[in-house]
Amino acid sequence: MRMKRLPTQVPGLDEILHGGLFGGGVYIFEGPPGVGKTTLANQIAYTLAQGDVCTLYVTMLAESHARMLQHMEGQDFFQRSQVNARVFYISGYREFETDGLKGVVGLLRAELARHRASLLVIDGLVVNREAMSADESVRQFVHELQSLVSVMSCTCLVLTSGHGNALSAEQTMVDGIFAFEDHGFHWRAERRLQVRKFRGSMVIRGSHTFCISDKGLRFFPRLESLPIDPKKDNSPQLAVQHVSSGMPGLDGVLRERGLLAGSAGIVVGESGSGKTTVALAFASSATVEEPALFMTCTETADDLQRAGSNLGLAIAEAVDSGALQIERLGLEDESMDEMGHKVLRLVDELGARRLVIDGLAGLADTLAFPERGYRFLGRLLAELRERGVTSLFTVDPAALAVAAGTALADGVVGLFDNAFDFSSEPRSLAASRETAAEGVGRRWLGVTKVRGGHASQQSVDVQLAVSSRRPSGS
Repeated sequence: MRMKRLPTQVPGLDEILHGGLFGGGVYIFEGPPGVGKTTLANQIAYTLAQGDVCTLYVTMLAESHARMLQHMEGQDFFQRSQVNARVFYISGYREFETDGLKGVVGLLRAELARHRASLLVIDGLVVNREAMSADESVRQFVHELQSLVSVMSCTCLVLTSGHGNALSAEQTMVDGIFAFEDHGFHWRAERRLQVRKFRGSMVIRGSHTFCISDKGLRFFPRLESLPIDPKKDNSPQLAVQHVSSGMPGLDGVLRERGLLAGSAGIVVGESGSGKTTVALAFASSATVEEPALFMTCTETADDLQRAGSNLGLAIAEAVDSGALQIERLGLEDESMDEMGHKVLRLVDELGARRLVIDGLAGLADTLAFPERGYRFLGRLLAELRERGVTSLFTVDPAALAVAAGTALADGVVGLFDNAFDFSSEPRSLAASRETAAEGVGRRWLGVTKVRGGHASQQSVDVQLAVSSRRPSGS
């Protein structure tokens, strides 16, 4: 008989667990104070309460329930009406101090029968190994706890600090061990979850980042570790249609007068070379029927609209019509996976056919990028191709090297279908003579590679390519 799942309904967590926890299981949440264990347990309790699931929440610390509820009131999931209706709080502190773990078991047995709870949370269980024969006591406690929740058809979460004198998960027969961690990187902080043990089911392995907001916890499974739908082609094919680059001067030198729909492009150049100009031109070709999403890591939406106006590009008009949506990427402590899931979510919500990520260094300024950057980007680009999204990324090699702690620009370029780079000199003899005759310096965009085609010349004058879109007299 297949075991019944208890979905947590916490965004991303059930995806990591391939459907949620198992009913009747005992699961340990371990990690340092402040990492989010108590918030997560309350979030699960109040979310399940909407489906008439009762929770018995037992605190083992001296902190009052009133104090905990004051903290929870700032969370969107908290419902005061569910307190002592479907979420029951009791303290096991006195029983633990008086009769140890045996006294706690007696309390749990009586209260579970009284409230008929389907979820049991034990928050703050810490064992003093110097004061008692802890190993045997803990094993006996977990054995009795497992028997109790099995008989009561209840799922149990045990929250512990996971330090040296905490409940030793490794010596027990629990059904799952969830390790919560807090890491620092540059000026950022990154929270992670690793499922060390989960009986009866596959999980998405590895460390997964999560964030805490007024909506509670949200988990972001490792993008490249997500299961691939066997019904879908694992190697998405590019469409035969072509789309404009937004720069008539560039389209004019491409064999198909544009880029393959669904292809991924990258523009490489130093700061100030003109990468954002190319990105804005590409985004400005969006329509209401085929909208674009512009993810910016440094500029504001107002700055981009002003820049577009100066270039003669109708960026503001596209935003007003709904053809273009501008969003920030890399805010505060956003992890790499959080940003990847955010991009895909916004693409799906908008139905975007074009995507710009202006500043790949924003993705690289994360703890995981040096280790997983290539695989992450490869999966992100595959997801975009599968959706038929034509994308354009910009990258400053120097900024990327600083953000990632290593020079990855050359390897990153190899992941893309189309590659363009800025140089101060033209790449064709004819263009070189023209520039010399005019006696002016220009910014030249080199065409390094184009998927499914080629270019009639190796570089184009960016100023002429963009200005050809300007209305007469502008």
